[in-house]
Amino acid sequence: MVPKIFYFLMFFTLFTVTFASVEEATALLKWNANVLSQNNSLLASWTLSTDACRGCSLVSYSGPIPITLGDLTELNVLYLYSNQLSGPIPAEIGKMKSLEYLSLWSNNLSGPIPITLGDLTKLNILYLYSNQLSGPLPAEIGKMKSLEYLSLWSNNLSGPIPITLGDLTELNVLYLYSNQLSGPILAEIGKMKSLKYLSLWGNKLSGPIPVTLGDLTELKLLYLYSNQLSGPIPSELGNLKNLNNLQLCDNQLSGSIPSTLGDLTKLNILYLYSNQLSGPLPAEIGKMKSLEYLSLWSNNLSGPIPSELGNLKNLTRLDLSYNQLTGLVPVSFGNLRNLQTLNLAANELSGSIPKEFAYLDNLVLLSMSFNHFSGHLPEWLCKDGKLEIFVVNGNKFTGPIPRSLSKCSSFKRVRFNNNSFTGDLSETFGIYPELLFIDLSDNDFHGELSSNWGKCKNLIDLRVARNNISGSIPPEIGNVKGLLGLDLSSNHLIGQIPKEFGKLTSLVKLSVQNNNISGYIPEELGSLTKLESLDLSYNRLNGSIPKCIGDFMHLFQLNLSNKDFVHLFQLNLSNKFGQNIPKDIGRITQLNVLDLSYNLLVGGIPPQLANLKVLVNLNLSHNGLSGRIPKELESSSGLHDVV
Repeated sequence: MVPKIFYFLMFFTLFTVTFASVEEATALLKWNANVLSQNNSLLASWTLSTDACRGCSLVSYSGPIPITLGDLTELNVLYLYSNQLSGPIPAEIGKMKSLEYLSLWSNNLSGPIPITLGDLTKLNILYLYSNQLSGPLPAEIGKMKSLEYLSLWSNNLSGPIPITLGDLTELNVLYLYSNQLSGPILAEIGKMKSLKYLSLWGNKLSGPIPVTLGDLTELKLLYLYSNQLSGPIPSELGNLKNLNNLQLCDNQLSGSIPSTLGDLTKLNILYLYSNQLSGPLPAEIGKMKSLEYLSLWSNNLSGPIPSELGNLKNLTRLDLSYNQLTGLVPVSFGNLRNLQTLNLAANELSGSIPKEFAYLDNLVLLSMSFNHFSGHLPEWLCKDGKLEIFVVNGNKFTGPIPRSLSKCSSFKRVRFNNNSFTGDLSETFGIYPELLFIDLSDNDFHGELSSNWGKCKNLIDLRVARNNISGSIPPEIGNVKGLLGLDLSSNHLIGQIPKEFGKLTSLVKLSVQNNNISGYIPEELGSLTKLESLDLSYNRLNGSIPKCIGDFMHLFQLNLSNKDFVHLFQLNLSNKFGQNIPKDIGRITQLNVLDLSYNLLVGGIPPQLANLKVLVNLNLSHNGLSGRIPKELESSSGLHDVV
């Protein structure tokens, strides 16, 4: 009796003998297979084991898989993965009846999966993922009754999942994700009782989740997200007691969250977000003691947040945002000591921030925006210096900003806008070396802008609009070289526009309208060639509109009821500018809105304005302009509103 020998064709490693082509290697293996019956020792001296290849270098093979490979009928293992193989999988591979492991992943293989693969009835592992395979899943795959691992993800496979797939009762892993499969998830999948990992995400699957999935009691991972599934979440999923990871997000699921999910006590991750789920949060979720990630955002969930969620002491991420939840935040949330991100935004929640939040020492993100929260912010906020994202805009908070926040050097993104906060802005905020974005707009802050903003070197966007800020604009803001947006509009600022703003060469949007700024527009602003929106309107600026405005090639908006640039979308310069309209404005070819009203402009309208082909709104009213409207401008078809 000849002992069983495993033959390895492993083109992903560099053998002692290097082959000039795949064909040569195939021929050599074919020769070895032919001499097997004569002398097994000859083959044993050449065949490589997995251990022998473990430290070998990689080599690339390209071109098609030769059809002569099918002649290796005694081969047990075929590894051609992570090469540059192209073309179809030859049907002749179906003749390799002894094959137990077939791995062709990470190549450029295309065309359909040959139906002859169904003849490989001894196959345990089939890895065809990360290729460009197309067409349907052949029903013949259901004949591969020994299959334990089937991984076809990241291809272009289409059509329905064949009903015969349910016959693979020995299967442990089924990965079909990131394809274009359509139709329903078949109830027959419930026959695959050995299945531990089922991932079908990123397809076009539709219809309900079959209740038979509840029969897969060995399942540890279930990924059905990013499909078009509809209907309720089956209560039978509560039978999957071994489940660690359940992701049904980004579908069209409706109905309530079944209370039976609370029986999934081994679950680490539950993602149900971006569906149409409604009704209350079941208190039974509080039994899922192993849960670390719970994300239910963007549904229609209503009612109060159950206090039982405070039992989930391993929770690190909780996202309930964009629902219709009401009532107070449970004080039991203070038990969630491992919580790093808490997002309650866009609900109907009310009350104040619970004092028990002081125990959340690991909190990095806290978002409570667009609710009805009120009261003062607590002094313990950011006491441990870990809070990076703090978002409370669109609430009813009052009072001063706590001093602890002025020392919160970990801040990266902060939104206090649209509340009723008070206090002296120059004393409230400190230096934030990591800060990227801050919005303080629409509050009742007073005082002056601090020069410390110029020390926030990573700042990208600063918004302090619609407050009671006075004094002049600190020139130090010009040191924040990466600034993209600056909005200081609708305050009581005086003085001039700092010439140091010319150093803000990355600036895309500058808004300082509705203040008491005076003087000339500094020529240094000509360096801001990336500007898309510039609004200097309703100030006390005077002098002529500088010609450098014609250098703003990306301007879409220019409002000078006061000014004008070329990446700008809108320019509003309503002020007291005198002299003529600069013809250079005609170079700002992306301009949509041009408002030069309420100035002291004289002379005629330059015909170059007709070059503004995408201009929709032009306002030149309340000036001293004279002469005829240029014929070129009269024929401009894009203008909808001319004043």
